[in-house]
Amino acid sequence: MSRTAVVALVVWVATVSAAAYYFFSGYTTEGSDGRDVVLLTSAERDEVLAEMRGLLQATADITGALARGDNAAVAEIARPVGTAAMEGESLALLAKLPFAFKEAGLNAHTGFDLIATAAEAGATPQELTGMLSDHLMVCTGCHAAYRFGE
Repeated sequence: MSRTAVVALVVWVATVSAAAYYFFSGYTTEGSDGRDVVLLTSAERDEVLAEMRGLLQATADITGALARGDNAAVAEIARPVGTAAMEGESLALLAKLPFAFKEAGLNAHTGFDLIATAAEAGATPQELTGMLSDHLMVCTGCHAAYRFGE
């Protein structure tokens, strides 16, 4: 193998290794409160927080629909904030998020898909409330582990 090929291979391995490291660890530092601080630009932070507010609003709206026993409304509210809402996510932003945060985000969106599907299948309000309660554990777990900084 030529010297150029060896150098190219070493550079390629280093680049792939660095990318894999950042994919899993994200761009974080330890916060004063023990949570990991995900370091984002102001615009990225605003984007993530707006998405979270949307998920919280959907949760509140689903709770109201459950109180009315309105499965059609539960599905109608949950479906758009499911995995369909992940379309078009910024790759630069995703690269900054730690793997566990990305995993929690996927679980959060998937949970809304599951709630919508169960509502469409005729699950009882009690079953759907149980699913929503379990689903909120994903949210609270993530909020307990992470916060955002610049």
